[in-house]
Amino acid sequence: MPTSPPRPTASPRPSRPSSSRRGQLATPQDRIVLEPLTAEDWPAASGIYEAGIGGGNATFEPSAPSWEQFAGKCAGYPALAAHGEDGALLGWAALSPVSQRTVYRGVGAVSIYVDPREARKGVGRTLLEGLIARAENAGLWTLEAGIFPENRASISLHEACGFRHVGVRERVGQMPDGRWRDVCLLERRSSTVGI
Repeated sequence: MPTSPPRPTASPRPSRPSSSRRGQLATPQDRIVLEPLTAEDWPAASGIYEAGIGGGNATFEPSAPSWEQFAGKCAGYPALAAHGEDGALLGWAALSPVSQRTVYRGVGAVSIYVDPREARKGVGRTLLEGLIARAENAGLWTLEAGIFPENRASISLHEACGFRHVGVRERVGQMPDGRWRDVCLLERRSSTVGI
């Protein structure tokens, strides 16, 4: 497994107190702060994206886009950064439109990436739950995710957050090295928006 790139130095952010409630133990999620993903976050976010690319089971893309390309693709849709108490970027998630047709205005495609060093610490779940809430607040009624079948962790995360399997798109795309890959299509329909 390739080593992940060094974590870019985060810009200084004020430390945040634990949000644990009186009489309860703090959970890992209490130490994760969700904020809008910004250009300031992008150097660290693109490093996390590149780590996902290096793992081989995250995306067909050969490299991370520039901030301008990313922001253009996701314009008008929620994008979140998960920061630790020290301000370091732990992961990010964003939605992009699945189509420019008006009838699909309430359908967003999910992208979610977690720093490999932060895997299994609640970052992905916190991001995906936050993205779902913001999507519904923005009037989106369906979220979809295309995930390689080999990426069991991502499939399990989406299932835990209410996504269902729609099907498998067989040999739907080629990796940069020419290998054909299947993609599992998962979907989450809101129970509050567009009903």
